[in-house]
Amino acid sequence: MAKILVALSGGVDSAVTALTFKQQGWDPIGIHLRLFDSDPESLEEGICCGDQAAEDARQVAARVDIPFYVRDVRDDFTREVAQFTIDSYAAARTPNPCLNCNHRVRIPALLKLADSLGIKYVATGHYVRRVWHDEKWFLAEGEDPRRDQSYALYRLTHDDLSRLQFPLGEMDKQTVRDLALSGNLHVHSKASSVDLCFAKTAGGVGNLVSEARPETGKPGPMIDEGGRIVGEHPGIAYVTIGQRRGLQWNVTTPERKFVSSIDPESGAVRVATRDRILTSAAVLEDPIWHSEIPDDIEARVRYQGPRFPVRLDGDRVDFIEPGPPLATGQAVVLYSGNRLIGGGIARQVIPHEAPE
Repeated sequence: MAKILVALSGGVDSAVTALTFKQQGWDPIGIHLRLFDSDPESLEEGICCGDQAAEDARQVAARVDIPFYVRDVRDDFTREVAQFTIDSYAAARTPNPCLNCNHRVRIPALLKLADSLGIKYVATGHYVRRVWHDEKWFLAEGEDPRRDQSYALYRLTHDDLSRLQFPLGEMDKQTVRDLALSGNLHVHSKASSVDLCFAKTAGGVGNLVSEARPETGKPGPMIDEGGRIVGEHPGIAYVTIGQRRGLQWNVTTPERKFVSSIDPESGAVRVATRDRILTSAAVLEDPIWHSEIPDDIEARVRYQGPRFPVRLDGDRVDFIEPGPPLATGQAVVLYSGNRLIGGGIARQVIPHEAPE
């Protein structure tokens, strides 16, 4: 059968992806994308892109008996993911770096490399599916809702999907681990990768941001709806909309308060009761739509989070009932059934007007 480029991250999912295509008679070529420099801490399991991950990917390729190469995309990752994350938090936005990693670094790099090698198809270990609808390809949720990764791939187009293959979309994690074990792949019990893997070496995203932008690590006041200072936050690098934990409360309030807004200029954080931080609507920037918008649509605002009924008016998404707390910078992704129809980044959030 034809050649196929297989992204090997060093984890069990990509390992089983390579094994699956090899067993089906394809001619897989393994490629590991070097995203960032690691330190000894990255030897811990769960880091998908460090030195140990590269070695694990190499061993998987050897076991499956396929060619293996490493492509250096560190400059792209630094610019499009790490620096983007730092700049976003410094501007009091809450990004999802995995979206940028997929859409601005990993998928483009894989498709470009495949083109240079004259290879049409690229495979990844994502838990998503492709579905054929109205004469075009759409992304759909993975069969296992606990592993579905469609939210992080919402910008994939028909042209992208005509070349991408996702063999794990019909599987659950235990099935994948069982296949890896039966295939004698040493990563069969390796821990799953973590979000913000590149920030782990800095001790978390807050530390990463505050080290690059020291002003974001300065403690500041927390102010309630009545203008009272009720506590102190550790710095806007460590705070996001809807947060309650990790904050120092100096005044007892009759109701629990949560972060409702962040002022990057003054460093002040506003807090309010839960009913005052729910979302009425969001205006999107850089939206992408893969089809005409049907009537029965739902929005997801967090990775593997619940879906909420919405209406779409241009670039504005209106929640039928008050939606969850939402920060600018978060992706709002729309679905019709299990089919993904588009989405964008929240540039303005309209809060729900709670009754007095």
